[in-house]
Amino acid sequence: MAGSTVPKRVRLDRRLIVDAILELARAEPSAKVTFKRLGEALGVDATAMYRHFRNKEELTRAALDRLSEMAVIDAEAATGGWRERLEAHLMRIAELSLEYPSIAAEGAILDPVGPGDVAGDEFVLARLHEAGLRGDALIRAYAAVSGFALAQSAAMAQEVVAHGGAARDGSIPWISTFGSVDLSQYPLVDEHRAELLAIDGMAVYRAGIDAILDSVAR
Repeated sequence: MAGSTVPKRVRLDRRLIVDAILELARAEPSAKVTFKRLGEALGVDATAMYRHFRNKEELTRAALDRLSEMAVIDAEAATGGWRERLEAHLMRIAELSLEYPSIAAEGAILDPVGPGDVAGDEFVLARLHEAGLRGDALIRAYAAVSGFALAQSAAMAQEVVAHGGAARDGSIPWISTFGSVDLSQYPLVDEHRAELLAIDGMAVYRAGIDAILDSVAR
């Protein structure tokens, strides 16, 4: 019929589905992303997702791998020595975790096992190798850097999810209150109470990265 319009069919593939779940994670940080919700966003039946991913866990792993890929691509453009480039990579991991919190929060328990994740490993190892580390020292430094970055970035992402998408800059307090505890029994906590309450998640992340990289530099 002249003048009629036919809805354009979406040609699904793995990359398009990962794009969609990441966009939902950014737009709806506290919402639980399901295949049904993804189908609605893509304009397809939810069952279409199963032709590309066996389950939600496999899809989440693919999304995590994409975030790893993005962090490496951005860090490759950084300038400076091994430390500056590694810091750029690690800070980008934190930023992406806060941008896509419901996906990044799963990073503490799900291993992406994909090319983006392996590229991230290679990037970290290469920078530490440039710093002069070899053998066991190289592997221990890699474990410290990667383990801390993964755990703390996932924790910050979980905070965003739990607080309805607020504080996506990592500014949620590390210690929100000491409650009714009598701090006179804990003299150092009492002395530094204001400073401790001023620490936020991103400050903890930066402090941890600095401490590890200071050790590598030494």
